[in-house]
Amino acid sequence: MKKKIFGFLGLSVLAVGALTGCHKGKTFDANVEITRISPVRKDENGRTLVTDVEFDYKECPGEQIENIRGGEEFSQCIAKHAVGKNVPIKIDYHWDPEGHYTWDVLQIADCKRVKDENDEASFATIRECEDSKENGVTVGFECQIAPKKELLKKCPWFAPH
Repeated sequence: MKKKIFGFLGLSVLAVGALTGCHKGKTFDANVEITRISPVRKDENGRTLVTDVEFDYKECPGEQIENIRGGEEFSQCIAKHAVGKNVPIKIDYHWDPEGHYTWDVLQIADCKRVKDENDEASFATIRECEDSKENGVTVGFECQIAPKKELLKKCPWFAPH
């Protein structure tokens, strides 16, 4: 009986390992421009506890903007950086339990960010826009929200698979 239970448990562990092995994550480095730094919550002494940072992936084709929220340590660190500054970031590209790949920004410049699993304020706007023309005259623009090959080649963490 012990052999059968261990055999079943062993197979279960191998199956789970095989499934998670199919979805290997990666870490990416990128450069962004900080476009907004907004303190969200302060304590009674005026110390910032939560900050939102918006940045633009200038090296990626199209208009790729992301807004992230960070806690107290992140808030204290990011305050020394200025809007308009180009900084490096670290991205964790990983498999989400909901059945798709996603990414999280782990660091902006020298400021580490701990992701809050209950964070509903962080978001990204991924789009590639082109002028819309009629009879050779620009009359507006059209945007695609599904990433094109050029974007994914330069910035692979935007891949939705």
